Amino acid sequence: MSGPPRDSNSERHPDASGGPLALPLLSAREQSLEARLSVIRHALIERIWLSLFAISLLAAPASALRSLATGWQPIYSVHLGLGALVVIFFLLRRRLSPRYEALAVMLLFWSIGFVGLFLLGLVGAGIWWLVVSALLMSTLYSVRAGIITMIVVLLLIVVAGIGFTSGFLALHFDANAYVRSPASWLTVFVVTGVMPLIIFQAVASLQTMTIGLLKEVDSQRQRIEALASHDELTGVPLRRLAMDRLEQALLSVPRTRQRIALMYVDLDGFKAINDLHGHEAGNIVLQAAAARFSSAVRSEDTVARLGGDEFVAILRGVNEADAALRIAQKMLAALNAPIAYRDRSLSVGASIGIAISADHGGGADELIHAADTAMYEAKRAGTNQARVAPPLD
Repeated sequence: MSGPPRDSNSERHPDASGGPLALPLLSAREQSLEARLSVIRHALIERIWLSLFAISLLAAPASALRSLATGWQPIYSVHLGLGALVVIFFLLRRRLSPRYEALAVMLLFWSIGFVGLFLLGLVGAGIWWLVVSALLMSTLYSVRAGIITMIVVLLLIVVAGIGFTSGFLALHFDANAYVRSPASWLTVFVVTGVMPLIIFQAVASLQTMTIGLLKEVDSQRQRIEALASHDELTGVPLRRLAMDRLEQALLSVPRTRQRIALMYVDLDGFKAINDLHGHEAGNIVLQAAAARFSSAVRSEDTVARLGGDEFVAILRGVNEADAALRIAQKMLAALNAPIAYRDRSLSVGASIGIAISADHGGGADELIHAADTAMYEAKRAGTNQARVAPPLD
């Protein structure tokens, strides 16, 4: 008596874990995606600290030299103090959490920019520091944070502009003497040259690391898709992908006029191996069976695992039952060779049922039912048997 087609989900072979086959974790990664992004942001902050350290060593002394042309101004004291603070922070930064490191960077940018804007106006580089802070906010956090920061910067520029144009704010030195000072131009050169260069390198590094992370995520996505459609143990397609390929092959029959042969394969003696040697040995047998079946068919054919010890083979362009039987015998012969497991050899057979399109209905379900029925007939005839389902009347 032939049995109905079996649901692979209800009879799946338990692997070494003793449970049904399931999608594994992609890898034992120690960091989540958010943690990886945090590492990327921290690398950017480290490069910004390097730029600030370089500027403090070059620009702070250059700023003080401007006093030769303008006299000592309060902003020079601020610059020297901030330069010393940058050096201290740079040396002690690793004691801070990444969050506070970023906060310290933003405070330094705003301190330099705010003081420069309201004490020097358009003569200084305060606006530059504030604009760069908006760029960093958008890079480190979000575009929204960058836009909000830029709006605040524009408001500060408006306030400073009103202050200087109304006379409430004023330069306390001769602007012409200031712009004639080589030290002033040296300061501008350092601020507008060294800092952007290092920050651009930092942003480029951030982009490179982000692209690398995106590639890794895409690779993981592709692996998830592969695991969803392929059996992790054997590497061959699972039922869902096999059914899709079978349906696509059947749709091509009217156009190509080539029939499709479907083989339903059930291993003989597999349960005994599992019971006697354990699930690890059973897994080795399943891997060997899938590999040998795949090697026995053509590259355009599909071998898939339905679950447990059941496989199917979808063969294109097999129009005659004799041709299908020859391929089935080749699969049985390939499986007949002993399978090495530790210090012993394992032997397993198979029963194969064959159905051919047009002879057994035009749909995938009818073809599978006919092949499954023929497989039961082969199993009743003994091990290593193949049977072709009789054509429908």
